[in-house]
This record gives sequence, C-alpha cells and structure tokens, in this order.
Amino acid sequence: MKTNIPDILKGKFLVKEDAYRSWNFIIFITILSLISITSSHIMDRKIRKINKISEEIKELKSEYADLHSKCMKMQLASFIRKKLFNGLKHLETPPYELVIENQKKYG
Repeated sequence: MKTNIPDILKGKFLVKEDAYRSWNFIIFITILSLISITSSHIMDRKIRKINKISEEIKELKSEYADLHSKCMKMQLASFIRKKLFNGLKHLETPPYELVIENQKKYG
C-alpha cells in the first residue's frame, strides 16, 4: 500500500504498460464532467430567463389591474357627470319615445 500511494501521487500509473485502461477511464470521467458542467450552465440560463419572465408577468398584471380600475371608474355615472360640458346636463328622468301612428304618404 505504501508503494501504491506514492506511485499514484507521482502519476506513474499513467505511463505503465497497461495505462490505456487508466486513460480510457480518465477520458470518460472528463467527458462526463464536461457534460455535467454544460448542463448546469444551460439550467442556470433557463432559470434566469424564467425569473425574468415571471417579473414581467407580475408587472403586466399590476398594470392591467391599474388600467382596469381606471376604466371602471370612467364608466361610473358620477364621473361622466363631472366630464359633461357645453351645457349638456344629466337627465333626471328617462327619455321618452314619440310614436306616430297615422303617417300619410304624399306623392
């Protein structure tokens, strides 16, 4: 065991005659590490994009609520009465309809 640990630390296992097994394993571990790092970066990018979109959705929802409340306020009769101008007045009684029953045709 004493001879194996110093040999590993010195890297002698990489230059022995059966070192191709070690190199294959090292290349395999390196490829797996690169795949893991790449997928981690892709996932981080997607998480940042999701957070950005979530913030935009919150802003748009609050803007919608604000515009909706303003629109509802504009539909109120009291608001419309305040905006009337040029001598127009709000009717206190409902309008009535004139019906002409006997209409003569001339011609």
